[in-house]
Amino acid sequence: MRIPINWLEEHVKLPGKLSELTNRLTYAGHMLDKIDKVNENTVIDLELRGNRADCYSIMGIAKEVSALFKTPLKNVDLLKIKSAQKIKDINITVKSRYLQRVMSVKITDAKIGKSPGWLKDRLMEYGITSINNIVDLTNYVMVETGQPMHAFDFDKVGSDLEIRTAEKNEKIVTFLGDEIVLDKDDLVWANKGSILSVAGAIGGKNHSISDDTKNVLLEAASYDQANIRRTVHRHNLLTDAGLRHEKDLDPNLVELGFCRFLYLLDKNGWGDIAESALDFYPKPIHPWKVSLNYDYLKSFSGVDINKENLKADLKWLNFITQEETAEKIDVLCPTYRTDVKLEEDLIEEIIRLYGYEKIPASVLSLETPENITPDYVNQEIELKNHMIHMGYDEVISSPFVIPDYQKLNFSLSEKASPVTIINRPSPEIEEMRMTLIPSLLGFVKKIINERGEEARIFEIGKIYFQKNDKYIEKRVLGISYWKKSKKGFRKFKGYLDSLIKLMRLADIKFKAIKIPQIYNSYNLILNNEIVGVGGQIDDIYFAEIYLDALLGKSEKQKVNLWQKYPPQIEDLTIKIPKQVEIGKVIQSIKSANKMISKVTFTDRYKDNYTFRIYYQHSDKTLGDKEVEEIRKVIVSAVKKQ
Repeated sequence: MRIPINWLEEHVKLPGKLSELTNRLTYAGHMLDKIDKVNENTVIDLELRGNRADCYSIMGIAKEVSALFKTPLKNVDLLKIKSAQKIKDINITVKSRYLQRVMSVKITDAKIGKSPGWLKDRLMEYGITSINNIVDLTNYVMVETGQPMHAFDFDKVGSDLEIRTAEKNEKIVTFLGDEIVLDKDDLVWANKGSILSVAGAIGGKNHSISDDTKNVLLEAASYDQANIRRTVHRHNLLTDAGLRHEKDLDPNLVELGFCRFLYLLDKNGWGDIAESALDFYPKPIHPWKVSLNYDYLKSFSGVDINKENLKADLKWLNFITQEETAEKIDVLCPTYRTDVKLEEDLIEEIIRLYGYEKIPASVLSLETPENITPDYVNQEIELKNHMIHMGYDEVISSPFVIPDYQKLNFSLSEKASPVTIINRPSPEIEEMRMTLIPSLLGFVKKIINERGEEARIFEIGKIYFQKNDKYIEKRVLGISYWKKSKKGFRKFKGYLDSLIKLMRLADIKFKAIKIPQIYNSYNLILNNEIVGVGGQIDDIYFAEIYLDALLGKSEKQKVNLWQKYPPQIEDLTIKIPKQVEIGKVIQSIKSANKMISKVTFTDRYKDNYTFRIYYQHSDKTLGDKEVEEIRKVIVSAVKKQ
């Protein structure tokens, strides 16, 4: 929120130093973002982290300054005229519960022209471009009071108007020239011929004020904040008016903004104001009571605040103290403080004025709990960091899928069936995913089409299915890899081995399986339990690992003494029939001789498998003849498989 200092000073006396003002506002929850100079005038930009509706205005911040520095507010000039729910000049039919209050008046003999310097400069300091004096004045009053308002060309819109929700596919062209297709939940101003504006957000092009305008229809209104917020974000109408209307504005603010506009219009001689204004306010908002317990205030805040000082602070905040006992006090909240509804809200206001920085630090009364992070969270963090370290990119996909997505349901038993969605996000999305693989394949293919380079992606998410009349969900890690190279499988196998090593699962085995449409498919087996699945489609390699099944299965980390003599390393290619499990082959190679320290599977071409074998003796460097003898034993052991 940009606050021109000279404008703020018209409403409240400011401290001598700018730093004193900004520091106190920051401590009270309105953090200083930056300080600018516009037309030689100082403008402070505040981050309104409390998101309070009443602070999105010059007068709202002036009230904060008044309370923080105990200095009275200056009077604001207003022009009040007679008002009634029905008047002869204007007939507004309300057809929606989303309208809380509306005030409207006809202005005749309007003087439309360029804005005077003072008005242009104020808007420029705030960041609004000047259009003409009437439109600029509505923006000026919005920034000053916080109440958005809109001016129509009366002769273009007519006197018979309605406030209603739009019909499906109704359209409006905004004054910016953008066409918007409206939703049936959008609140609009309309006449019998067309939509005039999107309520609380933006006006239409064909009914706005122009140089030819003679008569003006002014409206100021208050709407249901949730409805306006949905409309604003549905159509990306991020206007200053929409920003304020979605913050739960006080309906009583309508009259303040309305009367402030009329005063400034009359003062500058920009039109003749009708004798009566329309004021539709079916359910007036009155101050509400919040009770404050003194003992609760002390325990909640950690400080013992003097009762008289407390009541004085509340008075500066425009809260009215009522019945008081030794234990509690009843407080009436001003209607513009729509954020104060609970006792805790009231305590926050008291502490803000007391000063957060004055609350003493204290030691926790309880011991700090240990190991509060669940094991599965630590597991996921470790895996994510490792995947990123290996050059993989994380993706996140929706768990809601179309039925065709489940055709690759190879990761579960035949007895499993998909979970059907009742409240579907769209008609074609009917089920919850049973595997991550199809979405990963989709991401990889997109990368191939866009970049044609190496693709490495992973996702940690949940899969869902029904089995034996039970709903089951599993956490899984899905990984997928592609590279235009003959060594694609070799590299992917290296990534899998790195993961297995990270999780300390030395006993995990790869077991070949047959799945339609999947090449080189396999299960990952640990203690006779399937803990993962993988395979290849075209040149894309993938695997899905069931993380819940691996929790607590990691082996204790072993520390091996550094060997004095280096190993002899060779790649050995062996032809192996399809029916033989590669895991058993690796195990038989390891068991062939005690001087075989390590065996890894590195490559495959048809039935030819390549293994990297490490030969190492603890007391000497092995010679070629010794390695040859061990190799013969290996070949013999493999043949027995």
